[in-house]
Amino acid sequence: MFDIMHKMLKKALESCDQAEIYGEKGDVLSVDLEREEVKKVKHVKSTGIGVRVVISNKVGFSYTTALEKARIEDCVMHAIKQAKVSEQDPHFHALPASVLEGSKRSYTHIEKTFDPRITELLEGGGEDAIEYCTVMLNGAKQYEARKGVTCSPTEGSFAAAHDETYILNSEGIEISNTGTYVSAGIMVVAGTGGGSSEETSGWEGKVSRMLREIDFEWIGREAVKIAADSLGGKKLKTKQIPIVFSPRAVQSLLAHILIPQLSAENVQRKQSPYHGKKGEEVASETLTIIDDGTMPLGVNSRKMDGEGVPSQSTCLVEKGVLKNFLYDTYTAGKDGVESTGNAIRSFSNLPTPGATNFIINAISKASKEEMFSEIHEGLFINDIIGAHTASRASGDFSVVAQNAFGIEKGELYPVTQVMLAGNMQEVLKHVEMLGTDTRQIYNVVSPSIKVSKVQVIS
Repeated sequence: MFDIMHKMLKKALESCDQAEIYGEKGDVLSVDLEREEVKKVKHVKSTGIGVRVVISNKVGFSYTTALEKARIEDCVMHAIKQAKVSEQDPHFHALPASVLEGSKRSYTHIEKTFDPRITELLEGGGEDAIEYCTVMLNGAKQYEARKGVTCSPTEGSFAAAHDETYILNSEGIEISNTGTYVSAGIMVVAGTGGGSSEETSGWEGKVSRMLREIDFEWIGREAVKIAADSLGGKKLKTKQIPIVFSPRAVQSLLAHILIPQLSAENVQRKQSPYHGKKGEEVASETLTIIDDGTMPLGVNSRKMDGEGVPSQSTCLVEKGVLKNFLYDTYTAGKDGVESTGNAIRSFSNLPTPGATNFIINAISKASKEEMFSEIHEGLFINDIIGAHTASRASGDFSVVAQNAFGIEKGELYPVTQVMLAGNMQEVLKHVEMLGTDTRQIYNVVSPSIKVSKVQVIS
């Protein structure tokens, strides 16, 4: 890949001041389930290259998935033409430079991000992948629901992937990274027979860099448990009560609201409530938030970000105080600071600031059961629907609680037709305690979180 990229860089520099070539190779095997049958098996290998050029602070970009000489040259020339007709950007300083010897920043080897068992699985084709789906379905059959309740899978999926990323620029960066991924999930519907039949659904899934980290039977059992336990839901009264959010519910809220709010791009555009708030207390003093692109086993860990800047651990909120934002090179230049190594991209788009492994931590921790035992009247939420509709600028949200359970003197009972209305900044200020059940769901690493009061609407 680097041979082709060097040729592209040389061609680009004939007509521009700076250039960057970003390459990707992907190998993905996926299985889709419908009920208990295999619906589709797909194995896709892909390659793509993106070109960014700079001419007098004017940026041009183009990409291609074809690696023939003529198509590559066309891609480079298209980026140059685009740069020539673009407006000058006074905030664009330069592409990132290579890491100098003696610099505080360096590329780190990250543990547990490559699994040869996954590459062997990809080479072997779909049979082994289907077998993991079978194990997941068997897990769903293992859970014994109460009498009169039937549970059946409606859909599921399995995917294994191996990707390679290459970055080369005119400022001396030449770096690559490789990693593996595996994910699985299943949806189950539980129902009761008879004249007053009722149905509820439950979903569980997991993603990891290592095959051995996923318990496929547990995924099946847990999906059935969530669905079956949600039957017979009662209605709650509209009021403010304590809420315990599961790791999945936390991810839904943070990925759609808080992470964009902490992006330097949104802060600089004044589209975040945290504009001008650095150094101020913005959350409960028990809460610390870190973005760590070097975390072992992290789903989004890699040596470098999408511009070749070394990945690092960045403290965003420390004991409730806002310390930093998520920066790529461009936004860092606007604020006169260093990039935090948070440029997120693919070969088909330009980099933008985003989270890698967004870690929620706290001083006060307890098991879920211990958190429940302290609540006289409250709510436990497994998942949330509609977080994407929230306002990132204000932090206001109105969402549906999925697979929710009322808490009464520490005991759980299913509830139905529950919505939450609130404000993300207020939720953070009322965090009381974190659980001990930390797990990574996509880009968020979090345990269950207890919030002292949230508005519940029945």
